[in-house]
Amino acid sequence: MPELRHILAATAIIATAAFTSPGAQAASQVLGLVASNGLPTPLQCEDGVCAGHFSSFCLQQGRPAPSANSEYSLAPGGSLTLILTQADGRQTRLPGNEFLSLRSLIGFTSVRVSLPEAKLKAMGAVAAAVEVAPMTSIIPAAVAGDPDPQSAEEIAYATGTMRHLAEGTFEKRGAAADAARLSSLLINVLPSDEPQTQQGRDAVWTALLAAPAAQALSPGGIAQAHGIYHACEISVASKSSFSLKACLEMRHADLMAVTNRDFWDRTGGS
Repeated sequence: MPELRHILAATAIIATAAFTSPGAQAASQVLGLVASNGLPTPLQCEDGVCAGHFSSFCLQQGRPAPSANSEYSLAPGGSLTLILTQADGRQTRLPGNEFLSLRSLIGFTSVRVSLPEAKLKAMGAVAAAVEVAPMTSIIPAAVAGDPDPQSAEEIAYATGTMRHLAEGTFEKRGAAADAARLSSLLINVLPSDEPQTQQGRDAVWTALLAAPAAQALSPGGIAQAHGIYHACEISVASKSSFSLKACLEMRHADLMAVTNRDFWDRTGGS
């Protein structure tokens, strides 16, 4: 089954990264977040939490990949901006670090950024989005008893030298980066009651590309993301995938894992 092959490909690469560290309990990898480049990620509110799926990549090949739901914090040098929309359409931009929670999703390939819906309402907002600045990295939370914690030198190298090297692969205009950016946005804009018709699914795609910033995306990236979306439509129709969102998450993980492996091969990892 094609869907299974994609899941296994991503899982294999993530698992390889997870077992390159000498200690199973050692601190997990410093991650980079793919910059928004003018396409902020909307947060969807459900069960009292407003959250979004964000593309991430590993900056430390020699450290284990994070387990699901591992806590992270923003590293110096980057930023997250929380964009709040009021009922009358006015928008407010705030530094996101004091409001947002960061947790890993699928290995090093994605991160869940969230805040309580009650906090959103307390600020008088009806919707929220997050903008990732270029050169943004996140650091795993320290764990008591860690036999191999991250050193200040390791963090500085990962968020400095390695993050600069990663900029061309994950942030500049290009097929892999733009495909990851678009497929992640698709995951976030899909409604919980996913469209069941071709017309409805096409409307989601058309609306995504209507943003002015989307016009600057590479044709190759747009084509690759559309191919992922179409493949997931087929997977859902054939019952080989539970939902469009679940399929997109796995294919996005596959894309990020393969791109990260290529990056490591070119740079020698860390």
